[in-house]
Amino acid sequence: MKTIRTLVLGFAVAALCAATPALASKSTAFSFSFTGPNTAMASAGDFAGDTIRVTGSGNFDTAAATVDASGSFTIKQQDGTVIMRGTWDATGFTGFTSFGGPNNGLQGGVLQITVTLTPDSGTPLTGQTMIVNCVINGPPGLEEGTAVGDFMQRTGGSTLFHASN
Repeated sequence: MKTIRTLVLGFAVAALCAATPALASKSTAFSFSFTGPNTAMASAGDFAGDTIRVTGSGNFDTAAATVDASGSFTIKQQDGTVIMRGTWDATGFTGFTSFGGPNNGLQGGVLQITVTLTPDSGTPLTGQTMIVNCVINGPPGLEEGTAVGDFMQRTGGSTLFHASN
């Protein structure tokens, strides 16, 4: 009888542990950060061949469809010449697909927001789509990093999502 209780308890603990990643992904409030600069190249448009480097972090809530995020950016030509630098600010939440993760501090997913790139001098670039990918628990072939506007070819960097509740 004692052996049966031990086995039942062991199965219950194992089931609870297996369910933990799914429970962690049920959160609606998240934060994210770029762990070091993220880079991407534009293959078309006004910036074709140029590279953007972004840093930043933020918070978002999928239930409220809100985002508060910001950071910095630098755009370089192929020869390394800096043609624009400044800050970016989130202006809208589009969506988030959560992949869950091993704990609340390590979550994977795809975040899509709208941002404005405000250069140190010149006209702001409004309505730019930013897509932030973290591959933890993600599907095969998903690329880690961040794409912004025409800069869709990710060339470096990593990101993390953190479930807040």
